[in-house]
Amino acid sequence: MNEIIIIISLILLNGIFAMSEIALISARKSSLNTDAKKGSKAAKLALKLANEPDRFLSTIQIGITLIGILTGIYSGATLTDDFSVILKNWGVSPLYASLIAQGLIVVAVTYLTLIFGELVPKRIGLSIAEKASKVVARPMYILSLVAAPFVWLLSKSTSCMFNLLGIKDSDNKVTEEEIKSIVQEGKEGGEVQEVEQDIVERVFILGDLKVSSIMTQRNEIIWLDLDMDKKQVKKTIEQELYEMYPVTGKKKGDVEGVIFLKDLVLHLDTPDFNLECIVRPAFYFHENMSVYKVLEEMKEQGISRALICDEFGMCQGIITLRDILEALLGTINDTQKEPEIIQRSNNDGWLVDGQCSFYDFLSYFDKEDLYERCNYHTVGGLLLEQLGHIPQSGEQAEWNNFRFEIVDMDGARIDKILVQVPNDNNA
Repeated sequence: MNEIIIIISLILLNGIFAMSEIALISARKSSLNTDAKKGSKAAKLALKLANEPDRFLSTIQIGITLIGILTGIYSGATLTDDFSVILKNWGVSPLYASLIAQGLIVVAVTYLTLIFGELVPKRIGLSIAEKASKVVARPMYILSLVAAPFVWLLSKSTSCMFNLLGIKDSDNKVTEEEIKSIVQEGKEGGEVQEVEQDIVERVFILGDLKVSSIMTQRNEIIWLDLDMDKKQVKKTIEQELYEMYPVTGKKKGDVEGVIFLKDLVLHLDTPDFNLECIVRPAFYFHENMSVYKVLEEMKEQGISRALICDEFGMCQGIITLRDILEALLGTINDTQKEPEIIQRSNNDGWLVDGQCSFYDFLSYFDKEDLYERCNYHTVGGLLLEQLGHIPQSGEQAEWNNFRFEIVDMDGARIDKILVQVPNDNNA
């Protein structure tokens, strides 16, 4: 009876070692690090062990090996002799009783070891990795100190073998794809909402974009001229109301600065109204700057909008915090603004504004991955590149499974485009 209790105890102890191994390996270091910063000593020990895999793996392997040896001893001759006596009393031939007893004990001990000493503990270690790792951290750390000489020998031997085989430790840095996979798993498990997953994916996509891909293009900007009188200014802001207007001087195309709507409202009815008096210096960003770099500088400068210039210093567009927000969250519907992409009522395609941002266009059809291989700012720019000339209404082009047809031209500018996506599920 004592031997059975000892064997069961050894199997359960083996299970603790097995659970400790899996828990410390699979525990998320970010979670342990958070708990450690909150003052959890167990989390600090777990992190220490997780960052020294040779140390805790050697400790666990020593423990499992010793347990295996002891289990073999107690389940061997001692337990076999006792069980063979029982079989003889049941009428089994003395010639076969010992052999049968040995076979049954091996099967029973193996089964119990696999279930209670390996599989169940490892499943527990995987299911509650962070919690289990904090529970076992202290005893495992103490054991590693007790077995330090053996652990050192095993660790050095393992390292030597790694060097001889030319194997390097893997880089455990988390990649964008791994984060996306974790978020996808969270969504499938119901922990992450679809809108949260969409925002996370857009965060990474936006990090690879230049500010020129999401800015308002130059030809869509409403300009004020220094020569405008009060009546002309009023008419302009009544038709197109914005918080900021770039101002041109005597030479068309030269930007003298910007005028804010609040300044216009305060000075518009003054007798000596003059635009030049309320012009402020413009803040510029280069068109090749990354979106996040621009966002960081806008926060530092305390501005919500700025002009975008090219290498020659010519204004190419305007960027606002709203543009960046829309790139993260998707287009924010404006009832006063005509949508740039409209699905036709007969479902035979989409009517797209030629000045629609190329990134917004690809995002609408869930094709953002194509953007990295392109250098177009607008859908109209794509067609001009594909056709190689100023097109006329009715001309067609194909690109990456998209079919385009020019519906309307505004002079040399592509105004409206009919887009079709054959065999696409977005319709």
